[in-house]
Amino acid sequence: MRRWKLIGLISLMLVSLAGIIWVQIIWINNALSVRNDLFKGSVFNSLHSTARKIESSRQLAFYERMMVADSLLQSQANEMQTIPFASETPGTIVIQGPRELSGIGESYSFRLTDDGENIQVLSDYQKYLIGDSTQEDINGNIIISGVEEPLNIEQDRFRLWLLQKSRDLRQMGNRMISELYDWELNSTTDRDKILSVLYAELANSGINTPFEFAIIENNRIVDGVFESVSPAELISSNYTVNLFNDRLIRRNTRISVVFPEQKNYILSSMSLLLGGSMLFSLVILITFALSIFFIIRQKKISEMKSDFINNMTHEFKTPLATISLAADTIGNPKIINDEKRVKHFISMIKKENTRMNKQVENILQISSLDKSEMEFSFSEIDMHSIIKRSIETIEIQVEGRNGNIFFYPEATDPVVYGDREHLTNLIHNLLDNANKYSISEPEITLNTFNKNGYFVISVSDKGIGMTKAVQSKIFDRFYRQSSGNIHNVKGFGLGLSYVKAIIEAHNGDIKVFSESGEGTTFEVFLPQNEDLL
Repeated sequence: MRRWKLIGLISLMLVSLAGIIWVQIIWINNALSVRNDLFKGSVFNSLHSTARKIESSRQLAFYERMMVADSLLQSQANEMQTIPFASETPGTIVIQGPRELSGIGESYSFRLTDDGENIQVLSDYQKYLIGDSTQEDINGNIIISGVEEPLNIEQDRFRLWLLQKSRDLRQMGNRMISELYDWELNSTTDRDKILSVLYAELANSGINTPFEFAIIENNRIVDGVFESVSPAELISSNYTVNLFNDRLIRRNTRISVVFPEQKNYILSSMSLLLGGSMLFSLVILITFALSIFFIIRQKKISEMKSDFINNMTHEFKTPLATISLAADTIGNPKIINDEKRVKHFISMIKKENTRMNKQVENILQISSLDKSEMEFSFSEIDMHSIIKRSIETIEIQVEGRNGNIFFYPEATDPVVYGDREHLTNLIHNLLDNANKYSISEPEITLNTFNKNGYFVISVSDKGIGMTKAVQSKIFDRFYRQSSGNIHNVKGFGLGLSYVKAIIEAHNGDIKVFSESGEGTTFEVFLPQNEDLL
C-alpha cells in the first residue's frame, strides 16, 4: 500500500471515529437533559401535592374550629325560651316590636305553647306558629288570633329579653371572629409534618435521593432541615412552592427544596445507558487503534519482507555465480587437465554450496519457529567446548579483517541442559552479528560466569552500537540495522530473532546493552538447574 493511500485510509477512519464519538456525546447530552426535565417535573408535582395536602390539613383544622363555634351559636340561638304573657280574655294576642333584631341579622317568630298560657321564641328557619291565624301588621307587630284561653302578657319584660339575647349573640359573633383572626395570626407550620408528607410524595414519584428543605416566609428561613447546603442556596432554589394561598393574613410562606446529590442521582439512574455507550465507544476506539497498529505493522512487515527477498536474492546470487564460474572454469580444456586447479575450484563450489545450505537452513528454522515445529534434543552440554568450536569457525573471517576474538572462560561450571545443535547456532549467530556490525577491525570479547543458577555468556564488540529505538526492534524478524537509508549489512535479518527463540525454548533470557557508536554487549542466561527449565 502506498504511503498516500495509507494516510488517506487512516484519515477517513479518524473522521468516522470522531463523528461516532460526537454523535454519542450529543445523544448522551440530550438524554441527560430529558432525564433532568423528568426529575424537575416529578419534584414540582411532589411539591404541589405536598402543598395541597398541608393546606387541606390546615383547612380541616379551621373547619373543625368553625364547627365548634357554630354549634355553640346554634345551641344558644335555637334555644326555646318560654315567656309568660298576661291576658285577661281569650282571643287575639298582639306582640309588639320588629321581628328583625338589630346587629345580628337574625329574625325570630313566636308560637303559643301547648298549655295555651305561654309563648316560645323560635328561630326564623323554624317558622311555624300555634293558633288559628297569625299575621303581621304594618307596624311590625305579630298578631295571634284564635287563642281560647286567657294569657298573662308582659310586653316590657319580653322586649328586654330580646335585647339581651341580641347583645349576647353579637358578642358571640365578635368573639368568634376575633378568635379566628388570632388563630390565623399565631398559627405555626409543622416542620415534621411537612417533612413526612414531602418524603412520602417524593417516594411516590420515584425520587429516592437525599434532600434538604426549608420553610421560608418573606425570604427568611423560619424552619427546616438542612446541613450540607447554605441558607442562600435554599432561598434561591428553583424547587419551591407557595403554601397557604387562602390565608386571611398573607405571609408569603413557601417550601424550598435542594437535592445535594442531584447530579449523581441522575447519572446513576442512567448508569446502564451511559455505561453501555461508553463501553461500546471504548471498543470502537480500541478497534480503531488496533486497526491502525496492524495496518502500520503490516506495512512494515511488507517492507521487511521485500528487503528479505532482495537480500536473499543477493545472498544466493553470489554463491550461484561463484559456482557457475567455477564449473565453467573446470570445463576449460586448459584447466581440466590441471588437477591442482580443478581441486581448488571443486573446493570453492563445495564451500559456496555449504554457504547456500546454511542460509536455507536458517530460513527453514525460522519457518519451524513460526509453526512451533522445531525439534529439540536436550542433554548435558559443556558450553565452553561449544564456544571454542564456534570461535574456530568464525575466527578466519575476523582475522581476515585484521580483527581479534578474546575468550575468558570464568565460569566454574560450564554444563547446561540443552540442545547442542541449536546452542551452537546461537553462539555462532552472536559472533557473526558482532563481526558484521564492526566498522573496521573487529574486536570481540567473550566472557562466561555463573550467576544464581544460570550460565551466563557475554559477547561484546566495539562496533556501531545501537540506539534505544533500534534495541527495541533487533529481535524482530527481518529487521536489520542500517546506516542511513542503506542496508549495507549482509544477511536476512533472522539471526537475532532465531537467537531469542532458542533462548526462550531453553527458559533462558537475553539482555542487550548498547550505545550508538560505542559497541554492543549481549548477555545470554541459560539455566543450569533442571528446576528452572
